[in-house]
Amino acid sequence: MIKEINEKLIKLKEEIVLKKILDKKLKNLSLQLEKDKSELYELEVNLKKEYKDVEKLKKLSFASILATVMSNKDEKLEKEQQEYIMAKIKYDEFSSKVELLKENIESIKSRLETLKYCENEYKALLNKKLELIKLYGDQDKKVKLSKIEEEIEKMLLEKKEIEEAESAGKDLLRTANLAKDSLNSAKNWGIFDIAGGDMLSSIAKHNKINEAEAQFRRVSTLINRFNKELGDIQFEGLSFSTTTIAFDIFFDNIFTDFSVQNKINSSLDNIRNLIRRVEEILAALNSKKVSINSRISNLRKDYDSIIESI
Repeated sequence: MIKEINEKLIKLKEEIVLKKILDKKLKNLSLQLEKDKSELYELEVNLKKEYKDVEKLKKLSFASILATVMSNKDEKLEKEQQEYIMAKIKYDEFSSKVELLKENIESIKSRLETLKYCENEYKALLNKKLELIKLYGDQDKKVKLSKIEEEIEKMLLEKKEIEEAESAGKDLLRTANLAKDSLNSAKNWGIFDIAGGDMLSSIAKHNKINEAEAQFRRVSTLINRFNKELGDIQFEGLSFSTTTIAFDIFFDNIFTDFSVQNKINSSLDNIRNLIRRVEEILAALNSKKVSINSRISNLRKDYDSIIESI
């Protein structure tokens, strides 16, 4: 009887640990969202200063801006155009960050909904177990069981934190691979363009640059999220230059097919390095989780041994 109750308690304890992690995360993300929404509003105000028709500006992609610049690449950009492009880049980056925060918050709320009764269920079952131990157990066994439970809870908390970090890392890895694919496609269209392509090849190249641009914005936010999760488990984070596909814009006549191609290649190298580093961290996290699972398994065997002797 006690062993069956204990198996149910273990599952509920895991849910309680996860609920604590998610509650804390939801609170922090909600505060961050309010802060970022305020900053996004300030960026929109700045956009209005640069362009009267801010709604039209929001709909423009950086790739369409770049295509316009490319069609006039022999002319130096005016200061107003420079300010407009930089305002657009900053707004798009922050807008993407806010949207990802909202998505993350909604996902956490959904997960918490499935865990809302776990604490009450745990308390009811624990009381039942305690009554049985009072009837059949001695003080020494009670103390041993209590110590093992505390150690298991500590291990479970660490395990759940690692799993949250793994989830963030996998999201980052997926997005980084999408950015890599878009850049690879842009690179291939760029080679065709340089070799004497037509307007269609140029449009295709810029469309792929636009896709990569959107993914890079998500990568930037997901890196911050991944590093936060890694920090929670005292794991070294990663750094990455998450500039947009503007690729260190210089506002003069360097916008040639060759210079854009070089910048695509450089960004490809960066994203590949990022992917490799994320994969290394995920492998290390999994190794650590396997070790923790082994320790939890041994503790549960000790626990069951005591329970069986009652």
